[in-house]
Amino acid sequence: MRPERIARAAALIVCAALLAAPWGGHVDDFDAQIHTVVARNLARDHSWVDLRYLPTFDPVFRDHLPFGFWPAAAAIRVAGERAINPVYALMMLGAIGVSGAIARRVGGAWAGVAAILLLGTCESIWQYGGRLLLEPPLLLFATAAAGAALAGRWGVAGVFGAVATLIKGPFGLLPLLCVAIVRWRERRAALAVLGAMVPLAVFLAIDPGGGWRTGYLHGQLLASASGGRGAGVGAWWFPLAVVVRRFWPGFPFLIVALWQARRNAAIRPLLYTCALVLAALCLPQRKWGNHSYVVFPLLGALAGVAASALLERASGRAKAAGAAALAVAAVAVSASGLGARVLRPPCPFSTVLVDALRRVPGQTPLAVVAGDRATAAAAVVALAAERDLLPSLETSVSSRFASTFALIHEGVALEPPWHPIAGGGGWILAERAASTSSAR
Repeated sequence: MRPERIARAAALIVCAALLAAPWGGHVDDFDAQIHTVVARNLARDHSWVDLRYLPTFDPVFRDHLPFGFWPAAAAIRVAGERAINPVYALMMLGAIGVSGAIARRVGGAWAGVAAILLLGTCESIWQYGGRLLLEPPLLLFATAAAGAALAGRWGVAGVFGAVATLIKGPFGLLPLLCVAIVRWRERRAALAVLGAMVPLAVFLAIDPGGGWRTGYLHGQLLASASGGRGAGVGAWWFPLAVVVRRFWPGFPFLIVALWQARRNAAIRPLLYTCALVLAALCLPQRKWGNHSYVVFPLLGALAGVAASALLERASGRAKAAGAAALAVAAVAVSASGLGARVLRPPCPFSTVLVDALRRVPGQTPLAVVAGDRATAAAAVVALAAERDLLPSLETSVSSRFASTFALIHEGVALEPPWHPIAGGGGWILAERAASTSSAR
């Protein structure tokens, strides 16, 4: 087998091992936990478009389009929730592989290997790529669309771009759109972009399940673009800061790529595409860090081309041996559980309170009371995802809760008819006294 093929296989093993590394610990991810409940409800309802979260929180969920949840809902129906993380990790691994393919077409086989390693070892990719977020499918199809467009395969690009747009709206369309702008002289470029927009436009026009135009189009997209939402970051340069802070170890090679582009015409379309995507990400009034990740695979390809040029003097066997050594080290780190060290300390609902919460049946209503709303909201999200409960956010302890159980944060007085049954991690799990539990 040729050394570059060995190195490519080893690089993908490195990425797969890193994507699996966080699974050695307990992951508390606010967005991923919300998405898990939404996908779980999709599977339970045997629905594909009518998203819901909790009865007291977003019973009609329209923050995101439904299509990015489809792989998770399908995985749950086939193999249970344990299959979610591997499915999304495979999609992120696919995005990494597509990034390598783009770099290989521009700079040769070793550029592809370098791109895979630089993107796959980026912490923002491997730490979050193996959980239920919208970024793994988004990055896979948006990057595939851009790669096909850069190769002049506009029909394929339009199909991939349509899927990416269905997953995350304009952020899915953006890479394809920017390649089309760079290649504006090609007649099919505009047709590919327009074709990619059609499925989402039809979906919003039909509005199956109701509320998508109001909740998603106006409440999310247009509100973020115009600044009508209070959440997010308003600084125009925020996406650039995300790249500078988080795209490591690839960021130094982007600077090298800028220098190489002066003499290497082949790299310029990819460079211009990356620049346009970053410029477009700066346009909305409200921005989120994860929105900037859509450009990371393209940056990875650009960095890989630059890095390969710097490694030309090394022999193919030496580079293959180095990649193989990295693969062995990555597998060892992942298997040892060291990847869990990048995670936050596990929540008390998975540690000190786990035994008590196991005695509470799934789908049981549970009141959550805390002095700080953010603390209570984090507890609600964790309990819904991890214990399959139906928590509701309450402002004070009351005997009028429509539930038998309550989770009370420290500092909140616990009064009859509630009595504690377990405590730890700053929380008390309380139960309503039997004498009043029926007087609801």
